[in-house]
Amino acid sequence: MKKKVIYIFIVLLGIYVFNSFFTNSMVTGVYVNRNYENDFIAENPHVADTLIIKENYQIESSYWGNGSYKLEYTPEGTNITLKGNGNSIHTYIRRKYFFGNPKIILFEDLDQYYEKIE
Repeated sequence: MKKKVIYIFIVLLGIYVFNSFFTNSMVTGVYVNRNYENDFIAENPHVADTLIIKENYQIESSYWGNGSYKLEYTPEGTNITLKGNGNSIHTYIRRKYFFGNPKIILFEDLDQYYEKIE
């Protein structure tokens, strides 16, 4: 019985780590803005946007321009700070279960996020 509980705990911990923690190489790629129509949130882009995150901690997009990002790790997961064009946002990266792409959450309640496509 104890082995079964330990096994379940390890599996759940593995799922949590896989969905919440991302290395720089896992974060780099191309992201698109989803559910951007809610324009009352000042810091978030309110137009279709493609965000390119590069390995050298640089970003590129029509909203952010040429900017930078920083990753931080907490017990809750990976946080990211995006800076560019005079804008800045501090948020987090998550993946839904094993099958979803990583998402940079912009506003969770309105399901606004950048989703990795490449």
